[in-house]
Amino acid sequence: MAKKIGKKQRKAKRILEPASYFIGSEGTKTEVLYFKWIVDRLEKQYSGFQGRIEVPSFHIKGIGSSNLRLLDDIEEYLKNDPMLYENVWAVFDKDDVPLAYFDNALTVAASKGWHTAWSNDSFELWYLLHFEFLQSGITREQYKQKLTSHFQRRGIAKYEKNNPLLIEALYPLSKTAIRNASRLEQNYDDWVPASQRIPCTTVHHLVQELIDLEKNIEKLKQQS
Repeated sequence: MAKKIGKKQRKAKRILEPASYFIGSEGTKTEVLYFKWIVDRLEKQYSGFQGRIEVPSFHIKGIGSSNLRLLDDIEEYLKNDPMLYENVWAVFDKDDVPLAYFDNALTVAASKGWHTAWSNDSFELWYLLHFEFLQSGITREQYKQKLTSHFQRRGIAKYEKNNPLLIEALYPLSKTAIRNASRLEQNYDDWVPASQRIPCTTVHHLVQELIDLEKNIEKLKQQS
């Protein structure tokens, strides 16, 4: 029996969703937990305003790969996502990769119109900047020791990456972390490659954007 020939079904055209955010991270737990905590807080504040104002939407995905591989995996994931995101953020650390590999990942992300929230050497630098300004490179074990000391002063026994109580302790100190991260970033001349900025992070740019969304809804609530 002859095969029935029909028209190939067209893929539905995706429309850009305003104020939409896709945050794809290297880590599948720590970064996801951190940003999901902030986003959950935001979504509660925007609840009930749908149809009245532009309400931001978020998708946070722990990809489990880093640098260029992370970008490839995000691109593949977004191809199959029904939503076309206005803001795409890739969150990753330098890790133990060749310097040029890390720098190239940032160039590739920019060429796609994506934002990067990177840390050199690790995401723990961003956490530590909530408590102190650091401008010298230290080991990951030293990060852990310093963070444990800071959290113990706040009633948390030790630094455990996936403890949600950490985020509750960190968030009120976001302003300090942003100030410290910005100061650290300004320590380096523009021509210095990201791979050679040790330590440095740009996570504060994403966090500031999320905090600005929170400020916007708070201002609107005061006016209504």
